Amino acid sequence: MAKAVAILAALLVVVVVAAMRAGGAPPPPPCDVSNLSSCAGAFLFGLTPLPTCCTKLREEELKGCLCVYANDPQYNGFLNSTTAHKALAYCKVAYPTGC
Repeated sequence: MAKAVAILAALLVVVVVAAMRAGGAPPPPPCDVSNLSSCAGAFLFGLTPLPTCCTKLREEELKGCLCVYANDPQYNGFLNSTTAHKALAYCKVAYPTGC
């Protein structure tokens, strides 16, 4: 009986470890502000955003990266600029709030 309990306990440990290794969803890709390089003209000079800029803004928004940039002192000045707000509005991307 004790041997059966020990085998069952060992099997349970193996199942739990295997389940933990299988994990859930893969982690999201890291935020990299260079993904928004196609938005430089819009953010810095107020030019009409390129279609690639709008696509990248939407991708970064979905990954939660706009919040990361808004909270980063190195980048929040760009994201908080009037020209950046216009680019976000043009691309129909909401400015990140509640981050």
